[in-house]
Amino acid sequence: MHGNGLMSLHVEGGSQVQVPRSLMQAFLQQDPNHPGLETVRLPTPPCGFDENGPPQHCREVETELCLVCRRCGRAYPQESTLLAHQRSCYLGNQQRRGALRLVQSRYACSICDGNIPTRTYTTITEWRQSGGQCGEEVHPLTDEMEDVVNQITLLAARAAAENTTGQPQANERATSQDNNNAPDVKRQKLVQEVAALAGAR
Repeated sequence: MHGNGLMSLHVEGGSQVQVPRSLMQAFLQQDPNHPGLETVRLPTPPCGFDENGPPQHCREVETELCLVCRRCGRAYPQESTLLAHQRSCYLGNQQRRGALRLVQSRYACSICDGNIPTRTYTTITEWRQSGGQCGEEVHPLTDEMEDVVNQITLLAARAAAENTTGQPQANERATSQDNNNAPDVKRQKLVQEVAALAGAR
């Protein structure tokens, strides 16, 4: 048990969740045969926001902490493990299964996690200590794409420079069968170089 009215709720698999003691007492005093899933949002710890809000690339996400069996009060990290437990806990009375779903706002990197965060942090301070914006090594595809764009830009600039400074001489014009194909040839060469660069990655 902890101060501030919080208690540690052991979750199967080894983790612990800090929950208000009064919440768990009220939940366990309810009818254990009351069916359904009740969701409770736990208060978010002080987050350490700057005046301007969360830092760049940090976003708030609602995270499921655990599910608590209404009949016995045991907590599980996900629905599948809760349901496996409730097959025996509610033996012969499966339609009466009930649970408490505990969720809390946490913080995740908006670059590497996209829509479904894989790593979340309890506070902004914890997010910053983890490296903040995850670090370059976590975003290799983003870096590779930037490199490819830079290389394409460089190749396009070279091709443009060749078009303006490489005016063909009179004797070259005479030997050329079709002078209109010169831009297409350069474009094909540029496309091949870009494809080779992208393939090398």
